[in-house]
Amino acid sequence: LRGAATAAYAIDPDFGVCMDVTRTGDNPSEKAKMVVKLGAGPTIKIKDASLLCNPQVIAHLREAAKEGDVPYQDEVLTAGGTDSAAIQKTRGGVLSGCISIPCRYIHTPTETVDLSDVSAAVRLLTAFAQKNLETTKDVM
Repeated sequence: LRGAATAAYAIDPDFGVCMDVTRTGDNPSEKAKMVVKLGAGPTIKIKDASLLCNPQVIAHLREAAKEGDVPYQDEVLTAGGTDSAAIQKTRGGVLSGCISIPCRYIHTPTETVDLSDVSAAVRLLTAFAQKNLETTKDVM
């Protein structure tokens, strides 16, 4: 989080969207009560223990997913945190969100993801960036 805060302070961005991994609930050994599952697309984070994502960023991510025909899942994580929290608290505040890749056995040597979720996360971030670049050009 320290690097994200420092970078966001130096850049002073209009918004920040981070990429991360998140737990799944489709594994019998998982204790977390999550509805996120492998193979159903990346998640658009609503909140975690460190962050309440900005509703505007969530809406823009959902819109980009729909327009780009990218499957996604909503994520509510009761623990953990991401660089988005550090970015959100920088300067006077930065509109922040997060796209996560569903991952079994998170933070272990056997982390497992579905490559279709990884590909979809890249497509979602790309669609979001292109959409916001076009919007920014219109405003200028």
